[in-house]
Amino acid sequence: MKALFVFDGGLAPGYTAVAVGLTEEGEKLGWECWAARSGFRSLCEGFSDEPQLVRVVTSPLTAFELNHKGLPTETMGRRNFFPGSDFRSERYPKFQQLEIQEKAAQEIVKNGFNVVVFCGGDGTLRGAKSLSQFLPKDVRTGFINISADSDVINDRSVGFLSCAEHGAEIARGLYEDAFTHQRIYLLEMMGNKSGRHALHSGAAARAHLIILPAFDFPSAVFKEIAECLKMRRHALVVVAEGYKKEYRSQNKISMNAAEFFMKELEPYGLVGEPGKRIIAEPFSRYLRGVRPLRIDCEVAHLKCQMLTRALDEGRTEIMVYYLSEHRMGFQTFDDSVSDNSIEKELIGMIDRIDLPKFRDYALSVCS
Repeated sequence: MKALFVFDGGLAPGYTAVAVGLTEEGEKLGWECWAARSGFRSLCEGFSDEPQLVRVVTSPLTAFELNHKGLPTETMGRRNFFPGSDFRSERYPKFQQLEIQEKAAQEIVKNGFNVVVFCGGDGTLRGAKSLSQFLPKDVRTGFINISADSDVINDRSVGFLSCAEHGAEIARGLYEDAFTHQRIYLLEMMGNKSGRHALHSGAAARAHLIILPAFDFPSAVFKEIAECLKMRRHALVVVAEGYKKEYRSQNKISMNAAEFFMKELEPYGLVGEPGKRIIAEPFSRYLRGVRPLRIDCEVAHLKCQMLTRALDEGRTEIMVYYLSEHRMGFQTFDDSVSDNSIEKELIGMIDRIDLPKFRDYALSVCS
């Protein structure tokens, strides 16, 4: 069997752990393992300064031998906890075009791959589904969910816990600074559509309020929030980066989500003063490149083991999912879809200062 691993989408901790797991488990099954150097792009146009496809092996001696023979090869044996990824590029919007997908399928067939494993978030999953329609039926395909914002239904993505943990550490640091210096912090955090990263990081840090992308508050809720924050000695408000993102884009507003939310509150009386500063902080995308937690690496390797064995047995167009020790398995590509809703049980976590109008609004939107 000749296998190709395709990594795409936004970077999240655990990409390299999955590359290691797929290579190790593939070699155990006797596969010849390859990786697309720059994700979907490598199958269509690539970059002029790098090989489109590279061999991946676990043994450094094998890598030395293959490289000596002129075959680009990378060794994955000890990279499990690497923070970044050698095998991906920036998002590739052109891959939405069907003719580009067909070209990628032809490249896969031309190189003789029997197995293709796609790795990334919900955008990569959509690309994998669409590409699969152009592949022969004897080419087996699978998907592993790697994402900072776990937004594929019935799965906890590789990287989600790592980003949530590091995000919570940042948020809690600002919480303590707010307490010490009597400040109101509005912190923008990752969370584009569902806002799950902002939700879970903020809740873990015990933020006072969490503002999600789905929110578009009426005046009464803005007034309630502003009046409450004016009376507080300190507070931490987490604002998901996706909050009114489309509105800000359409109106060419360059402010980040936290700055924009702060400006929205000003007409309702929340304005900084010498005794109490109101500070809007942007989040840093360095979270994408943090070292993955070992628990994320364990789940990554478990998913790789399960998926490679299933593909070797002849299954195809499947995604491996993991929710907990007693809830793991497979679902078809057709059953694997994005889910940007927020469970109503989690809504109680976004308001720690008891704002009735805010809470009622959040429940009406999220549930």
